[in-house]
Amino acid sequence: MPSPPSPPSPPPAAARPRRSHAERSAHTRGQLLQAAARLVHEGGAQAASMFEVAKAAGVTPGAVQHHFGSKAELMLQLVEHLLRAEGGVAWPDPAWPLRRRAQALVQSLWDTVYEAPRFLAAWSVYFASSGDAALMQRLAGRRRAVNAGLRQRLLASFPELAGRRSADLGDLVFATLRGLALLRLFDADPGASAGARRELARWLEWRCRPASSSTADKDKP
Repeated sequence: MPSPPSPPSPPPAAARPRRSHAERSAHTRGQLLQAAARLVHEGGAQAASMFEVAKAAGVTPGAVQHHFGSKAELMLQLVEHLLRAEGGVAWPDPAWPLRRRAQALVQSLWDTVYEAPRFLAAWSVYFASSGDAALMQRLAGRRRAVNAGLRQRLLASFPELAGRRSADLGDLVFATLRGLALLRLFDADPGASAGARRELARWLEWRCRPASSSTADKDKP
Protein backbone atom coordinates (compact mmCIF):
# COMPACT_ATOMS: atom_id res chain seq x y z
CA MET A 1 0.00 0.00 0.00
CA PRO A 2 1.55 3.29 -1.02
CA SER A 3 2.39 5.76 1.74
CA PRO A 4 0.24 8.88 1.92
CA PRO A 5 1.83 11.89 0.35
CA SER A 6 3.86 14.04 2.70
CA PRO A 7 2.29 17.37 3.62
CA PRO A 8 3.73 20.29 1.75
CA SER A 9 6.60 22.04 3.46
CA PRO A 10 5.64 25.37 4.97
CA PRO A 11 6.91 28.37 3.05
CA PRO A 12 10.13 29.80 4.44
CA ALA A 13 9.60 32.47 7.05
CA ALA A 14 9.99 35.92 5.71
CA ALA A 15 13.39 37.25 6.52
CA ARG A 16 13.23 39.86 9.23
CA PRO A 17 14.33 43.15 7.73
CA ARG A 18 17.54 44.41 9.20
CA ARG A 19 17.28 47.63 11.12
CA SER A 20 19.08 50.62 9.77
CA HIS A 21 22.02 52.17 11.58
CA ALA A 22 19.77 55.04 12.71
CA GLU A 23 17.21 52.59 14.12
CA ARG A 24 19.89 50.61 15.97
CA SER A 25 21.35 53.82 17.33
CA ALA A 26 17.94 55.06 18.52
CA HIS A 27 17.27 51.69 20.17
CA THR A 28 20.58 51.77 22.05
CA ARG A 29 19.97 55.36 23.10
CA GLY A 30 16.55 54.42 24.43
CA GLN A 31 18.04 51.51 26.39
CA LEU A 32 20.62 53.81 27.94
CA LEU A 33 18.03 56.40 28.96
CA GLN A 34 15.78 53.75 30.48
CA ALA A 35 18.72 52.32 32.41
CA ALA A 36 19.72 55.79 33.62
CA ALA A 37 16.15 56.53 34.72
CA ARG A 38 16.02 53.28 36.68
CA LEU A 39 19.34 53.95 38.40
CA VAL A 40 18.38 57.53 39.28
CA HIS A 41 15.03 56.38 40.68
CA GLU A 42 16.68 53.69 42.80
CA GLY A 43 19.77 55.53 43.99
CA GLY A 44 19.69 59.16 42.90
CA ALA A 45 21.61 60.91 40.15
CA GLN A 46 24.95 60.04 41.74
CA ALA A 47 24.19 56.35 41.12
CA ALA A 48 23.87 56.89 37.36
CA SER A 49 27.54 57.12 36.46
CA MET A 50 28.51 56.50 32.85
CA PHE A 51 29.92 53.11 33.85
CA GLU A 52 26.84 52.03 35.82
CA VAL A 53 24.46 53.13 33.07
CA ALA A 54 26.44 51.10 30.54
CA LYS A 55 26.42 48.08 32.86
CA ALA A 56 22.67 48.34 33.50
CA ALA A 57 21.94 48.66 29.78
CA GLY A 58 24.23 45.77 28.84
CA VAL A 59 26.52 47.83 26.61
CA THR A 60 30.08 49.08 26.80
CA PRO A 61 30.99 52.37 28.50
CA GLY A 62 32.17 53.51 25.09
CA ALA A 63 28.56 53.33 23.85
CA VAL A 64 27.45 55.76 26.55
CA GLN A 65 30.34 58.07 25.68
CA HIS A 66 29.42 57.87 22.00
CA HIS A 67 25.76 58.75 22.52
CA PHE A 68 26.08 61.39 25.24
CA GLY A 69 29.68 62.49 25.55
CA SER A 70 29.49 63.44 29.22
CA LYS A 71 27.57 62.78 32.42
CA ALA A 72 26.07 66.29 32.21
CA GLU A 73 24.72 65.67 28.71
CA LEU A 74 23.37 62.28 29.78
CA MET A 75 21.50 63.91 32.67
CA LEU A 76 20.11 66.63 30.41
CA GLN A 77 18.89 64.10 27.87
CA LEU A 78 17.46 61.98 30.67
CA VAL A 79 15.36 64.90 31.89
CA GLU A 80 14.21 65.48 28.30
CA HIS A 81 13.25 61.81 28.12
CA LEU A 82 11.34 61.99 31.41
CA LEU A 83 9.55 65.21 30.51
CA ARG A 84 8.30 63.85 27.19
CA ALA A 85 6.06 61.51 29.17
CA GLU A 86 4.08 64.54 30.40
CA GLY A 87 2.35 64.55 27.04
CA GLY A 88 0.18 61.68 28.27
CA VAL A 89 -2.04 63.90 30.44
CA ALA A 90 -5.75 63.46 29.64
CA TRP A 91 -6.84 67.10 29.43
CA PRO A 92 -10.58 67.50 30.11
CA ASP A 93 -13.01 68.52 27.41
CA PRO A 94 -14.01 72.20 27.83
CA ALA A 95 -17.62 71.15 27.21
CA TRP A 96 -17.70 69.16 30.45
CA PRO A 97 -19.25 70.69 33.59
CA LEU A 98 -16.74 72.81 35.48
CA ARG A 99 -16.55 70.61 38.58
CA ARG A 100 -15.95 67.50 36.51
CA ARG A 101 -13.18 69.25 34.57
CA ALA A 102 -11.42 70.48 37.71
CA GLN A 103 -11.52 67.08 39.39
CA ALA A 104 -10.47 65.24 36.22
CA LEU A 105 -7.53 67.55 35.54
CA VAL A 106 -6.06 67.34 39.03
CA GLN A 107 -6.41 63.55 39.03
CA SER A 108 -4.95 63.13 35.55
CA LEU A 109 -1.97 65.37 36.29
CA TRP A 110 -1.31 63.46 39.48
CA ASP A 111 -1.63 60.01 37.94
CA THR A 112 0.30 60.78 34.76
CA VAL A 113 3.00 63.22 35.86
CA TYR A 114 3.48 63.79 39.56
CA GLU A 115 2.84 60.36 41.09
CA ALA A 116 4.90 58.53 38.46
CA PRO A 117 8.41 57.42 39.53
CA ARG A 118 9.93 59.43 36.68
CA PHE A 119 8.93 62.67 38.43
CA LEU A 120 11.17 62.03 41.43
CA ALA A 121 13.88 60.75 39.09
CA ALA A 122 13.82 64.05 37.19
CA TRP A 123 13.98 66.07 40.38
CA SER A 124 16.85 63.96 41.64
CA VAL A 125 18.72 65.13 38.54
CA TYR A 126 17.78 68.75 39.26
CA PHE A 127 19.04 68.54 42.83
CA ALA A 128 22.27 66.80 41.85
CA SER A 129 22.94 69.37 39.11
CA SER A 130 22.70 72.42 41.36
CA GLY A 131 26.47 72.92 41.25
CA ASP A 132 26.64 72.94 37.44
CA ALA A 133 25.51 76.41 36.37
CA ALA A 134 25.54 75.64 32.64
CA LEU A 135 23.49 72.47 33.05
CA MET A 136 21.05 74.18 35.42
CA GLN A 137 20.55 76.94 32.86
CA ARG A 138 19.70 74.40 30.17
CA LEU A 139 17.38 72.50 32.52
CA ALA A 140 15.63 75.72 33.52
CA GLY A 141 15.07 76.60 29.87
CA ARG A 142 13.52 73.20 29.25
CA ARG A 143 11.24 73.56 32.25
CA ARG A 144 10.08 76.98 31.06
CA ALA A 145 9.13 75.50 27.70
CA VAL A 146 7.23 72.65 29.37
CA ASN A 147 5.41 75.03 31.71
CA ALA A 148 4.38 77.26 28.80
CA GLY A 149 2.86 74.25 27.06
CA LEU A 150 1.03 73.22 30.23
CA ARG A 151 -0.45 76.71 30.61
CA GLN A 152 -1.74 76.65 27.04
CA ARG A 153 -3.40 73.28 27.57
CA LEU A 154 -4.92 74.46 30.83
CA LEU A 155 -6.47 77.47 29.13
CA ALA A 156 -7.86 75.25 26.36
CA SER A 157 -9.62 73.07 28.96
CA PHE A 158 -10.70 76.02 31.12
CA PRO A 159 -11.58 78.90 28.77
CA GLU A 160 -13.18 80.64 31.77
CA LEU A 161 -9.63 81.62 32.79
CA ALA A 162 -9.01 83.69 29.66
CA GLY A 163 -7.86 87.15 30.69
CA ARG A 164 -7.91 86.27 34.39
CA ARG A 165 -4.22 85.81 35.21
CA SER A 166 -4.45 82.29 33.85
CA ALA A 167 -0.66 81.87 33.77
CA ASP A 168 -0.38 82.61 37.49
CA LEU A 169 -3.32 80.38 38.32
CA GLY A 170 -1.94 77.53 36.23
CA ASP A 171 1.50 77.85 37.79
CA LEU A 172 -0.11 77.62 41.23
CA VAL A 173 -1.93 74.40 40.28
CA PHE A 174 1.25 72.83 38.92
CA ALA A 175 3.41 74.06 41.82
CA THR A 176 0.96 72.64 44.37
CA LEU A 177 1.01 69.22 42.75
CA ARG A 178 4.79 69.41 42.42
CA GLY A 179 5.12 70.13 46.14
CA LEU A 180 2.76 67.30 47.08
CA ALA A 181 4.78 64.94 44.91
CA LEU A 182 8.08 65.95 46.51
CA LEU A 183 6.59 65.36 49.96
CA ARG A 184 6.55 61.66 49.05
CA LEU A 185 10.27 61.72 49.79
CA PHE A 186 9.31 62.08 53.44
CA ASP A 187 5.91 60.35 53.60
CA ALA A 188 5.50 57.03 51.79
CA ASP A 189 1.72 56.91 52.36
CA PRO A 190 0.27 56.96 48.78
CA GLY A 191 -2.96 58.54 50.01
CA ALA A 192 -1.36 61.22 52.16
CA SER A 193 -2.08 64.04 49.70
CA ALA A 194 -5.53 62.92 48.56
CA GLY A 195 -7.32 65.52 50.67
CA ALA A 196 -5.06 68.32 49.45
CA ARG A 197 -5.71 67.31 45.84
CA ARG A 198 -9.46 67.41 46.41
CA GLU A 199 -9.15 70.91 47.84
CA LEU A 200 -7.00 71.95 44.88
CA ALA A 201 -9.73 70.81 42.48
CA ARG A 202 -12.34 72.77 44.48
CA TRP A 203 -10.12 75.86 44.41
CA LEU A 204 -9.66 75.59 40.63
CA GLU A 205 -13.42 75.27 40.19
CA TRP A 206 -13.98 78.35 42.37
CA ARG A 207 -11.43 80.40 40.44
CA CYS A 208 -13.16 79.56 37.17
CA ARG A 209 -16.57 80.82 38.24
CA PRO A 210 -17.89 83.90 36.41
CA ALA A 211 -16.76 87.13 37.99
CA SER A 212 -20.41 88.16 38.38
CA SER A 213 -21.09 85.30 40.78
CA SER A 214 -17.82 85.19 42.74
CA THR A 215 -14.95 87.27 43.94
CA ALA A 216 -12.46 85.02 42.18
CA ASP A 217 -10.47 87.81 40.64
CA LYS A 218 -10.18 89.94 43.73
CA ASP A 219 -6.97 89.71 45.72
CA LYS A 220 -7.32 87.85 48.96
CA PRO A 221 -5.38 88.71 52.10
